[in-house]
Amino acid sequence: MSITKLTDSACRCLKDQCFTDSTIYINYRRHWNGFLKATEADAEFSSQIVSDYLIRKYSRNLLLEGPSALPLKEYRIRHAFHSLIYFYNFQSMPGTSMASAVVRIKLSEFDDLCLTSYIDHVKDLDYSQNSLKYGYNTIHNYLVTYPLADICDSHLLDYFKSLSRLSKQTARSMMKVLKRFLCYCHEMSFIGLDYSLLFPSNKLRSYTEIPSVYTPGEVFQLLEYIRNSGRANKRRNYAIAVLISVYGLRARDIMKMKLSDIDWENETIRIVQSKTKQLLIHKLTRHTGNALADYQLDERPGGKSENVFLKSDGFEISAVTISTMIFMAFTNSGININGRKHGSHSLRHSLASNMLSIDTSILAISKTLGHVCVDTTRIYSKVDVNHLRLCGLEVPHYE
Repeated sequence: MSITKLTDSACRCLKDQCFTDSTIYINYRRHWNGFLKATEADAEFSSQIVSDYLIRKYSRNLLLEGPSALPLKEYRIRHAFHSLIYFYNFQSMPGTSMASAVVRIKLSEFDDLCLTSYIDHVKDLDYSQNSLKYGYNTIHNYLVTYPLADICDSHLLDYFKSLSRLSKQTARSMMKVLKRFLCYCHEMSFIGLDYSLLFPSNKLRSYTEIPSVYTPGEVFQLLEYIRNSGRANKRRNYAIAVLISVYGLRARDIMKMKLSDIDWENETIRIVQSKTKQLLIHKLTRHTGNALADYQLDERPGGKSENVFLKSDGFEISAVTISTMIFMAFTNSGININGRKHGSHSLRHSLASNMLSIDTSILAISKTLGHVCVDTTRIYSKVDVNHLRLCGLEVPHYE
């Protein structure tokens, strides 16, 4: 089997095992892409070709080293190529995502009927495909251990305890899904009792999270890294990063941006936000205009697609591609991440925070970001250190 066909098949296998697109790219595909570029894509695959590539690239064969002795970055490289060789030999991946390991277990006929009925019900409520999949997996995993025919207080309490190893946000989300399912089952007389009172309260104070932000100097360092990198699609990636940094656009809105959204004559960009469905209009600055023009004139592939940003093969990019590109640029640019999130949304947060630090009004920031409610913008006041210092109280002195 050729190297190209093998890597494509391996990615499809990972997808079938419920790995997310971002996980497949970060942990597997990006390492295999470097391998493809350094070898003949149509060449017949063998473990020896992998070993030769690793020796050329990293001065040693990482496959021969113990995984526990490797730094995290090299461990991931070793894992990616070990998995590819394993897939070549056995047509399966070593290990699987936790979601797919459980979701393949067959439910009882009654539990399967209840779950299918519930999913059909929420489909009519216009749930997204991701929400439907998450709900199905969460409920299925619960029913594997706690069938509805045996439902009781102690089973639910045991399940709640099992969620303690997860983050609060994940546990809260899973309990919310399960609560809705059990309420539906009670309403449909699938179960005799209403168990909703057993669920702990999920009420949260709004806008209590602290966003991850970067200084203008750090954002500039990121943009310079992307602009000067020797990677393919660097003009595309630079234009995307500039749009997020200057306007705070969401990755999904950039993904869907059309050529007609850019009005060169009137120097404006017009998009309908995918999240709020609100029209957003921005003035096309010289910096963003030059970045877009460089990409469209010198790098953008031809084709019939009306989308601005495309892959090298002319197909449309995904929001995951955009977020992963920013994520990897932050990681490799030399910026001290220091525990901060570093996806594409962190650039949106940084824009708001930096605007606030130079006394831009909340209303102006809200308009720039396209927020429907100005209260959404107030979260950025939590990271406005310069103005927060003005609120400091003098420590009283006691004799």
